[in-house]
Amino acid sequence: MSDYAARSASQAGEAMDVYLDVYHEIMTYLVEAMEREAPLNNAEPLLARRHEEIMEATPEIVGIAMADETDRFIGTGMKRISRDPVMNENWFLAALDNPNDLTVLNVSDNKVIITNEAYSADRIFSVLGAGNIDGVNAVIMMDIKKDVFQSLIDSAAVSSETFVFVTDAEGEIVYTPVNPIVYRLDEKCRTMADGSQERIRIENNEYLVSTYESKDTQWHFISVTSLYDLNRSMLRMYIVLILITVLVLAAAIFISVRLADSVDKPIRELIGKMQLVEKGDLSIRANMNYQDEFGTLGKSFDHMLDQMNGMLEQIQTEKQRTLQARLKSMQEQIKPHFLYNTLDTINWMAREHHADDVVKIVEALTDMFRLGLSQGKDYITVREEIDHVRNYLYIQSVRYGDKITYEIDADKDCLETVIPKLILQPLVENSIYHGIKLKKGGGHIKVTAGKQDDQLLLSVYDTGVGISRKDLDKLRDNIRSIKEGGEGSFGMTYIIERLKLYGQGDFDLEVESVENAYTEVIIRLTERDDSNV
Repeated sequence: MSDYAARSASQAGEAMDVYLDVYHEIMTYLVEAMEREAPLNNAEPLLARRHEEIMEATPEIVGIAMADETDRFIGTGMKRISRDPVMNENWFLAALDNPNDLTVLNVSDNKVIITNEAYSADRIFSVLGAGNIDGVNAVIMMDIKKDVFQSLIDSAAVSSETFVFVTDAEGEIVYTPVNPIVYRLDEKCRTMADGSQERIRIENNEYLVSTYESKDTQWHFISVTSLYDLNRSMLRMYIVLILITVLVLAAAIFISVRLADSVDKPIRELIGKMQLVEKGDLSIRANMNYQDEFGTLGKSFDHMLDQMNGMLEQIQTEKQRTLQARLKSMQEQIKPHFLYNTLDTINWMAREHHADDVVKIVEALTDMFRLGLSQGKDYITVREEIDHVRNYLYIQSVRYGDKITYEIDADKDCLETVIPKLILQPLVENSIYHGIKLKKGGGHIKVTAGKQDDQLLLSVYDTGVGISRKDLDKLRDNIRSIKEGGEGSFGMTYIIERLKLYGQGDFDLEVESVENAYTEVIIRLTERDDSNV
């Protein structure tokens, strides 16, 4: 509060010092012009015109006059009311004693020059500057309205509870606004040292008095602040501050609730939909249309459900295809059962008639059917698969005679390896009907089984008509499509599906062929533990 009160006085005083600097510049200009132009014949009109220009540019200057030791007087808006020599007047001598600076006069310093307009003495103050005209001392005087004080005080005022008045070094009032408190202040308050403060009580109110002394004029700018009014203003400010604080807190709570709800609401929505998915409803979608992290989370949730539905559909399709393959396998096994029993009857009849060639071929066919049935097992050893192919090739060689020759080469260390049954016979059948049968002359078939690194290698090789490059590319695309879940020929689909069930996708089926030369189909399988098949 002390700083607050002192600021009113210091700001007004500092502003007045700035004004006096401006008046000093004007006075310096007028003195130099006077010294330069006074010897001229038309000096008086020149000085009068220059004075008029200054008064027009600076409205608070109401009069400018020049007087010298010879009692010559040139006034613009001012006139002299005494005929005594100016050398006997205090204002003239005061200016001569301070030739290099600005001299400021209050109304208490009686002077005999007045403005033409009817200004009371307490409404103006004067500034003086001294010069020399060809060895003659001269003084220029400017009368300035004290209204300038009010504009300075108003611009510097920091509170409506504070007013400022001005006194000279002797405590005489230079300027005061209309305020009865000023004349009730004791003389001590009017002559306080620069920067000092006093607390005084007048009737039932307490005041804080602060002083600032102008460095140029030694005038005191005294601010008087009503502590009662100031406290009342501060109380109003506190009330307003409390109301603002309450409003800000209410707004903060409201915004916090809204922000929390904006975070909590999408989380609750997503949790609710997750609970529905947990109950088995995979048709649920988040559909969270937020342009933030929650929107990204919702899109990821929907994408995950789309992938789950796709995987379930794929699993269902795989199950359906597996069931269809097993159904076809069972259907195919019904015929071998009937034929096996029929062939057994034919075999006994051939033995009774001593038809050894018929007995041999019937026994080969019977062994084929027996291995094909395998007591309902889906997996047999390589040895059993090779025996099945050997019987099949014997029967075909009897049928086609010298057109077909064959050989089987199986390593002993792979004979007990378990594999899906009936995966070689369809390949041998393709070698006969699509390779050797279509070739002029005879052909040779070679079936091999062995191990390479940690894989089982099965191969069917024939010297038939081979496959053209175009058909070979088509066949390879067909195999790739079946492995990825597409459709294909029954024989190839049957083999690949059984290999997929056995190797869980860890297998290769390769076809190499040169047209009019050979065809070779190679199966590479990673061996599985017998207990898992």
